[in-house]
Amino acid sequence: MVRRKRWRMPVDDFALVRDAKEPVTSKQVAERVWEPLFIAEITAGRDPRVRPEGPKAAPEVLSVAELLDRYMADYVLAEGLRDPVTIGGRLKAVKAVIGRLPATALEKPPAIQRFKASYRQGRAVATLNRALATLRGAINWARFQDPPLLANSPFHRFGVVIRVKDEVKRDRRLTADEEQRLLKAALEFTSGANSWVGASMHDRVIGALETCCRKGEMLRIQNRHVDWERHQLVIPGANAKDGDNRRVPFDPHGRLAPILRRRAALGPTAYVFGGPEGEYHDSFKTAWESLLLRAYEREATRTKQGGRVNREPLREIDLHFHDLRHEGACRLLAEGVDIRTIQLMLGHSDIKQTQRYLNITDEELRRAMTGVWERRRKLRVVGESRA
Repeated sequence: MVRRKRWRMPVDDFALVRDAKEPVTSKQVAERVWEPLFIAEITAGRDPRVRPEGPKAAPEVLSVAELLDRYMADYVLAEGLRDPVTIGGRLKAVKAVIGRLPATALEKPPAIQRFKASYRQGRAVATLNRALATLRGAINWARFQDPPLLANSPFHRFGVVIRVKDEVKRDRRLTADEEQRLLKAALEFTSGANSWVGASMHDRVIGALETCCRKGEMLRIQNRHVDWERHQLVIPGANAKDGDNRRVPFDPHGRLAPILRRRAALGPTAYVFGGPEGEYHDSFKTAWESLLLRAYEREATRTKQGGRVNREPLREIDLHFHDLRHEGACRLLAEGVDIRTIQLMLGHSDIKQTQRYLNITDEELRRAMTGVWERRRKLRVVGESRA
């Protein structure tokens, strides 16, 4: 009797579902072991005639790799972020080092420091910082899920810090002699695996220097984007990194105009800097590397057919295709174009980014200072004559 209510059930029906090893055959065992448990369940408000639930399965432990895969699928791809291939490559690098750790390891600095120590080797600080920024974005996304996948972020003043000031500003300039060597080498691509990209690479080098466009923007320019009435190239926001439409003027009597006229014959939807028939090319890395080695008279060796060329000579040459965009901007500055106009040409939302692009050669610095010195001498002579 409990609370004036009688509870009755066979002892085996109660005991065997509660870890009894065998049927209860002893009255003493029933009274000493199972009856107190029977009464305890009743007084706790549970019905002893209801079979207890089995042990709850341990919650699934989410790994770092699984968390980053969810971030890629549920946010990067679902939201249509730009450069998903680049983001995926950075996440892949993180997974290769700490992917097997539980996701909660990302809440504290040690796991991130472990990744930094591994990924930093042989890479520029800027490359490491981009990977850390992508990882920080994934952690922030995980914190604001419902329910949250992570509780904290290690990226703060006293935790992991992305040291942007440690990045080395790239100041590689392209000399006039180097430019001619590149253009000449492109026109010499008349045989072998690169015979079909020679003319295209010639046009792309000129296009990068004259338009100052990003590679992805330049490759997506179609003939219908060429405005011959105003002599400008239209860069749709869908093709631009910042998502804004912009217009890049070109000289109708310059060296870019003949390329635009020649490619116009392929039709309005043909890509100006695409393949021979106007088809779209999303990359030309192998052709660019082969062009560099040929222009600088280095031998191109590959471990397999169609593979990447040897890296050591390319490191010595140290010229990236993106450097041509920098060079085009620097030449505009040297020719007296104000920095605000250069910012519009480059499509930068922040003028500070434009300032990072602009490097002055020793010769340009010497010419500028020579002009200053000449003006000082003239002023001095005028002052002396008046005295």
